[in-house]
Amino acid sequence: MKVGIIGAGRLGSAFAIALDKSGFCIGGIYSKSGESSRALCKKLGIETNNSIEEAVLKSDIVLLAVPDNLIGGIASEIASSIKGEHIEKKVFLHLSGAMTSDVLQPLAILGAFTGSFHPIQTFADRDSGWQKLYNCFFGFEGCSEALKYAETIVDKLGGKLVFIKKEQKNLYHAAACIISNYTVTLFHIVYKLLLKAGIDDKLATDAFLPLLKNTVDNIEKLGHINALTGPISRGDHKVVSKHIDSLSKEVPEYEDIYKMLGRLTVDIAMQRGSLSAEEEKRLIELLEKGCF
Repeated sequence: MKVGIIGAGRLGSAFAIALDKSGFCIGGIYSKSGESSRALCKKLGIETNNSIEEAVLKSDIVLLAVPDNLIGGIASEIASSIKGEHIEKKVFLHLSGAMTSDVLQPLAILGAFTGSFHPIQTFADRDSGWQKLYNCFFGFEGCSEALKYAETIVDKLGGKLVFIKKEQKNLYHAAACIISNYTVTLFHIVYKLLLKAGIDDKLATDAFLPLLKNTVDNIEKLGHINALTGPISRGDHKVVSKHIDSLSKEVPEYEDIYKMLGRLTVDIAMQRGSLSAEEEKRLIELLEKGCF
């Protein structure tokens, strides 16, 4: 199976390298930056022209690894610049977690098989990102014919598919943003709090990383309910009260987020069965007082 890659950034590069290593033939690569395309070709040991037409014509399946706001425009460009006979029955998958397959409608009208094929993973490193595609989950939404090709790729990468309803794509992607992007934001808040507490800059980064990693391990081993620890899970309202007091005085910009997350954590603790009704009541009073 020949695969064309449109977009040679972190994600496009990861797919190109992983698929090449998994026995797929890279039919063509196109990038707005010719330099990125040439660099990727060099890594793969192949020679292709930096041409969107060539990437499409020489491939059975085309992956659109470009920013969300460019997908529709590229789909329209392909549909208008390449004869319909070369589009019909060819597979186009975009890799966006937020957009549905509808954004590829200009190609579907010409008889292409379309879908969205989103790796549930983060790709911050262009050089080693391809490794993260193995044993990965992929969100899929699209037509049944495109699904067959997506399943072939997933099978080769040792992954699993998660089927998404088109109308629920936004919730799915919001979940991905919360667990990945907002974890970075929470870590940044922790970093700022530790600096405020007088801890050295490097230690403020390094000291809590094992805690974060072990928390993820506990979620994997025990499930997200049973992985909960800390003062709220123990019903220790006195400690929570001290936290709120210090935040209010030292870094008031983080008080509301502490209270909001704490209130949701009370619900998890109740599901876990670690709080009494009286402990729940005291914690809620603390966490909802003056919140927002």
